[in-house]
This record gives sequence, structure tokens and C-alpha cells, in this order.
Amino acid sequence: MTGGAASAMDVRRYGTGLLSTEVRSLDEGGYLWRRKPGPFAPGPFPPVPAPSLKAIAGLPQDGPGRWVLGREQGRAREYRVGGGASVADRVLREGPAKGLDDVLRAVGGLLAQLHGLPRRSADDQVAGSAGMFRLAVWWSGRGATDRATVAGELLRTELGDDGWRLLRGWLAEALADSGSAVVSHGAPTLGSVVCAGPGRPVEFLVGENLCVAPWYADLGWLVGEIVELSWHHGSDHAAWQSALNALFEGYGRDLGARWNRAAALRIALHLHDYSAYVALNPNEVRRYASFLTHLITL
Repeated sequence: MTGGAASAMDVRRYGTGLLSTEVRSLDEGGYLWRRKPGPFAPGPFPPVPAPSLKAIAGLPQDGPGRWVLGREQGRAREYRVGGGASVADRVLREGPAKGLDDVLRAVGGLLAQLHGLPRRSADDQVAGSAGMFRLAVWWSGRGATDRATVAGELLRTELGDDGWRLLRGWLAEALADSGSAVVSHGAPTLGSVVCAGPGRPVEFLVGENLCVAPWYADLGWLVGEIVELSWHHGSDHAAWQSALNALFEGYGRDLGARWNRAAALRIALHLHDYSAYVALNPNEVRRYASFLTHLITL
């Protein structure tokens, strides 16, 4: 991958204490995304073993979507893609606008490709996603930062003993479920999905959190994100449901009765990461606790 010259006006930087991103336009066209762990991240990006690199690089590149592996540059990973903004950026601005179904259908298909890789291609990968581990540590009483520890104590109080026990039990089940484990993205967020425009392929950044985890962990991560966006945005419920249906259609199956579990765990993780790596807001913790209680009791 090569980088082109760019002026300061062509560079956009954003991030949290967990992840830092720089997006730079290239003279020859397209964009260079440079991502690295934030100043309070638990550790560096793990290396992607050669068998996994080879397996992912061998996946089809000519469909509606393609995986984009990053090139290691010190602590950072660099990705060459067609767009300068993520799908998350667009959804935050516009809600479930026209074209989102097609993007999520492609994302679902990409996850199905990845999950279909032979397990032996990921024998050296971590068992369990980094997000699950952050939740497990948080719910053991130790947040990634002091802010997160305070947020965890408040969340436990707001959820009550029964809600707290259910959430912790769902996480423990997922961590112990080796029978459903597949080669997994580990953190498939819309912030890692790029689509330069209608008719352009969906590009999905991969490699920073690659792991072996239950198939529903990746799918549930995206479901939780979409459910949370729907809650925040407050727009057309039918359009958000259509987006979820497109994701499931692309993947080839849905989450069934476990969908609320997956959504609740993902939303709880977002609360942790915001509290730990951005800011502690007790009112937001209470608001999230109310929404999590709603999901738990469905």
C-alpha cells in the first residue's frame, strides 16, 4: 500500500482513548485510513498470523463487498479504501437513509464469508473477542479506567440484582460457547465500514481484533449497534427493522430469540467504552440502564 501526498486540509482526525483514526485523501484517488490504539487502550493491535492473512486475502474481491486488511506501520494499521467517511458517520447524520439496506446486506455477506473460513486458519488467534473481555473485566469490578469503575457500580445499582445477574450470565455463556466458535472479526462496527457511494463496493476494515468467537458475537455486535442507533435517532422504526432484516439476509440467518441478549451486551460495552475512554456522565449511565432493563425484559 502506498500513500500519496496530501495537504493538511485533506486530513481528518478523530478518536477516543481506545482508538485513534486519521483519514487522508490521496492524490491518485481514494483515501488512506490510519488507525492506532488510543492513549488508554488496553494494549496494541494483535498481529494477524500468516494463515489468517492468507485466508482473508483469498476471499472474493469482486462482489458487493470486500474485506480490507490493514498494513502494519508501527503501532498503527493503514487501509486504502474508496471513501473518506464511515457508514456510521452517515447513519448518525441521516438515520436509516436510502441505500443502508444494501450496505448491511453486503456486510452480512462479508461476515458469512469470514465465519465460513476453516478454523485452522485462525488457530493462533485469541479465543474470545476483546470487547467481551473488556465487559468481563468491567463486571468483575475493575473498569479500564477509574471512570469506568464508577460507571459500573452505578449501572449495577440501576439494573438491580436480577438484571445484573442476567447480563453477567449471558456474557459468561458466550465466553464459554466453544461449540459455536468461528473465525470472527471481533469488533464489527459500522465505524469500520466504508462505502464511497451508490454502486460502489462496501469495504470492511478487518484485522485489529481478529479472534475465534461464537458466530452470534459478530452479528450481535452489529445488531446492538443498529438497535442503539434506532433508540438514539428516534426515526422510522420500520426503516431500522428493514436494515436489520437486510443484515440477516446477507448473513443467511438471524439471531432468533437471543437477539435481545446480543443487543444488550453490545450496548453495555458501548457504555463502558464511552465511560472509560471519553467521559463519565452519570445521567447517561442511568439512561442506558433504563434501556438495558427494557431489552433484558423482552
